[in-house]
Amino acid sequence: MDLKHDKAIEDQRLDHEKLRLEARFSPSYSLDVKAGVLLDRLAYYGNKNTREETRVEPWETYLRYVGRAFELTIGNQIIRWGKVDELTILDNLTRQDMRELFTLRLEERQRPWPWLRLQYFQDSFTLEGVFTLWPLWPERDDFDSDWAVFDHLRKELARDPIFQALNLKLKKDEPPVGLKNAEWGLRLSGTNKGVDWEVSYLYAHDRSFYYYVEDYPVKGLWLEHPAEPLKDLRAQLPSLNITGDTIYVSYPRDSIFGFAFETTFHDMGVRGEVAYHTSRVFLKKNLEAVKKPYLQWVIGIDYRFESGLYLNLQFLQQRILGWSEDILFDPKLDSYIFVRLSKSFLQDFLEIRLDGTYGITTRGYFLNPEIAYKITDDFEIFAGLHLIDGPQGTFFDVFDHNDQVYLGLELNF
Repeated sequence: MDLKHDKAIEDQRLDHEKLRLEARFSPSYSLDVKAGVLLDRLAYYGNKNTREETRVEPWETYLRYVGRAFELTIGNQIIRWGKVDELTILDNLTRQDMRELFTLRLEERQRPWPWLRLQYFQDSFTLEGVFTLWPLWPERDDFDSDWAVFDHLRKELARDPIFQALNLKLKKDEPPVGLKNAEWGLRLSGTNKGVDWEVSYLYAHDRSFYYYVEDYPVKGLWLEHPAEPLKDLRAQLPSLNITGDTIYVSYPRDSIFGFAFETTFHDMGVRGEVAYHTSRVFLKKNLEAVKKPYLQWVIGIDYRFESGLYLNLQFLQQRILGWSEDILFDPKLDSYIFVRLSKSFLQDFLEIRLDGTYGITTRGYFLNPEIAYKITDDFEIFAGLHLIDGPQGTFFDVFDHNDQVYLGLELNF
């Protein structure tokens, strides 16, 4: 539920229910079969309308064969690359459900994807290959939600006497399933002197949560107030040229080169990742997209104190190569800090948690305090806040009216 209603058109409440059923069968030592299904319902409640989406989709459903020095798995899988937790930059083999954007934790956003996975094991290294015919990109809503790519812009335009005829819609050139749009990757991993390491390459479609907008129908627009696009539209009206009502979106390729490591130092866990993208998608101030080479690295430590307090601290930095002033949201060099704190009480039945992300360059933040209570080992209730804020023109500013409080429960049988 929203903490405050400060926009005329917004979602005041949302419900999200998930039911997951799984079964596993191992007829022999070398054969493993798993089947799963997810029932997912997401509903938004606004001032005058309710939007609901209910779907049934396969969860982890695969066949795995284990040989003497190899393992072959085919089917829907959650495959994790990289070593870092929440700010991982190499975990690109699962579908990210971004319909609630960053408010859900990474493990809650991940969805399995159909991969053919082959692992070859040796004493000093493991070689892994993945292949899929199903092109993959993050999932987001287009319009009509507080977290959608274009927010409630279509409805706001319909209420404006100047732009009410501009009924925006999207045309997506989604690549079909097949060899032409296949994705594949290789990973080599091992351990040396107490350090787990991996190097990887992934040839895939862009994993950015920005749409690659090839053509935006309002020409001459220069967005200075992303949280209030109508303000810019009205101010720049004399110089605008409206060529239609369709936003054209495509899904370009990207190559991702990665390195990751994990070790311990004085009882602390130390993890790091580096990623280089040849063609990462960014949004420009005219709401069309551009592809740029992109370098990221992240380092993290975690430690559990004798008191039971758990600390996870991560620092991420990213640089856009070939950056230009017309790129929206993302500065040339950007840095973030992520912290996760948790502490258990009452013999681990009560837990207090805090996740926080702060943009050092942009000065935006996202805070997620949460309290959880286990009624039994299989029944937990929890409640928390999502608090978002950022200066004008930043990505966090677009969502700083979306502060919300939530209540949930989790049952395991």
